Amino acid sequence: MTIILSVEKAREKIMTQSMIPIDVRIKDEVYGTGKEVYKHQHLPGAVYLDFKEDISGKDSFFPEIEQIKATLEEKGIHRQTPILLYDEGNHRAASKAYVLFTYLGHDEVYILNGGAQAWGEAGYEWTDEVIERDKTIFDVQLQQDMLVQIDEVKAQLEDETSVHIDARSYEKYSGEAPSGYGKDGHIKGAQNFPAKNVVDANGRWKSATSLQGQFASVKEKQEHIVSCGTGNSACINVVALKEAGFKNVKLYAGGFKEWSQDDQNEIEKES
Repeated sequence: MTIILSVEKAREKIMTQSMIPIDVRIKDEVYGTGKEVYKHQHLPGAVYLDFKEDISGKDSFFPEIEQIKATLEEKGIHRQTPILLYDEGNHRAASKAYVLFTYLGHDEVYILNGGAQAWGEAGYEWTDEVIERDKTIFDVQLQQDMLVQIDEVKAQLEDETSVHIDARSYEKYSGEAPSGYGKDGHIKGAQNFPAKNVVDANGRWKSATSLQGQFASVKEKQEHIVSCGTGNSACINVVALKEAGFKNVKLYAGGFKEWSQDDQNEIEKES
């Protein structure tokens, strides 16, 4: 199943009411915040989820399950509702929201290629109308295997069927640039696939075929664990890998920040 939808295909589904857009924009040049720009203009039928309050937890990568469940039910979204995620166009918030929804067990989650920027450039209509939907039930079916903890990352070091993918820039991965966490370099054995490389010069997602070629060197691995510094950029690579057809893709949200806090964990640098 493709994840990335063009604005043309997305609009067709939105206009036939076969898909609900979810606005996860964080900021806007004109209105300041994502929440404020949503009040003035959003895709027809869209609901809004706040990146910090709804998609992230106060002290955790994801929000409390009961909290996001209640939020989605209040907005009339259930697990069988096809949804379209869109952000400003950098795909960071939409990718994290995608990982969250799939973790909750949602099967029909899509991302608008190019986000709000692409929608605007296509000349499609905006609205300030907020549709009130009937409250529903979101039947959470947690996909626990999607998330890995630090002990599982350590075990993966000895597993030749598994690969660890670092989504940070090469400069941070190699140790040439400071990580921001006190130690520099990368988790032992990790391979570098910067998240910025999964989009083209216009900021649009590359095709599934192009992404398959990009990750060709790790296609034979049975498990793909993705991390970055604290999880957000890694979500972009999770989406890219799944769009390329990889099945067993997992997120290590703790990332290099958590890994580097323990002196016993091995850190490598590129010479």
